[in-house]
Amino acid sequence: MFKLLQQELNKDRIWGLDLLRALAITMVLIEHSQLFLSPIFRSTNFMRLGGYWGVELFFVLSGFLIGGILLKTYDTNNTKFNKKKLLTFWKRRWYRTLPSYFLILLVNTILVVFFPHFIELPKDYPQYFFFLQNFTSEHSSFFGEAWSLSVEEWFYIIFPLLLFLINSISNKYISQKNKFLSITLSILAFSIIMRIQNTTDPNAYWDKGYRKIVIFRFDAILTGVFIAWINYYYLHWLNQFKKELLGIGIILLICSCFIYYTDILKNGTHISSFFAKTFYFNLTSLGFALCLPFAYSIKKGKASKFTKWIKIIAIVSYSIYLTHCSIIIWLLLQFQYLNTSFFSAIIFYTAFWILSLILAIILYNFFEKPFTNLRDKN
Repeated sequence: MFKLLQQELNKDRIWGLDLLRALAITMVLIEHSQLFLSPIFRSTNFMRLGGYWGVELFFVLSGFLIGGILLKTYDTNNTKFNKKKLLTFWKRRWYRTLPSYFLILLVNTILVVFFPHFIELPKDYPQYFFFLQNFTSEHSSFFGEAWSLSVEEWFYIIFPLLLFLINSISNKYISQKNKFLSITLSILAFSIIMRIQNTTDPNAYWDKGYRKIVIFRFDAILTGVFIAWINYYYLHWLNQFKKELLGIGIILLICSCFIYYTDILKNGTHISSFFAKTFYFNLTSLGFALCLPFAYSIKKGKASKFTKWIKIIAIVSYSIYLTHCSIIIWLLLQFQYLNTSFFSAIIFYTAFWILSLILAIILYNFFEKPFTNLRDKN
């Protein structure tokens, strides 16, 4: 039944990166599953860090992987990143991401039409088809997880386009290496500057007013791209110091955790500090980015059921991200009135995890993977 998933499992994959990908989606699920545990815990705020960290890790991973792909295309034999390469990159990315996104967008739309009491269709609904719903303003509650997909998709558009343009107009004596780095650091700095400028807005919330706005978040992905650049040109250096970088990364993440619980949650997302609204995001991104060289060096995991399940979760992580909140949580909330005891909380919580994985595997096997296979044939 799941032949396509099995084919992907048989491919050579970098297990260390699969582990990080599986960890990222697990952290997101930990936060979103907290609402089913109210009969067990008075407060589930301690689980909220997972959502923030999970998405930040996804951003950094995406930048590292896509940055590596672009570098191989961009700097192979010093050939130009021409129009054909640009269009090929976009085609391969969009075959991978857009079909499943638009399918789940359609499902969300149907749910709103037939169950209007659950959530309303936002006024900016047409913008969801162009990933503009949170480009410069707050994301609505409809299809809430789409905010991060907008950041990703605009990165796919803007960064390769700038690579193409700088190849067309820049001095031929500037190396591909320096062109790539210049664009990376410029976009990274742009997002930081935009966040700093926005701190003058007293009504901007930390979550919706900073974390979930596209132009404020490119730097998270570009941090991963920067590590990909170092990995491409200075792999020997990363291999030499990968353990030290991992240690520094963990220290930065401990600091990120401390700030999250002592500033953002304690003071509320509306009145958090200047640092939390600006450079705190860079602290977290850099923490995860410094873990990448060590993870990248772990090519294979030991053969075991644990290793296999990590690979499965990593492979279907995009499908899990798309479906777990707007479909699985929505479905279980229809029976939320039954979740009033310790026993029922365990049932709902377990159902959430199992159904999220099952639906994601189905979506991957019968929709996501067939489109990527179609991409590879064209």
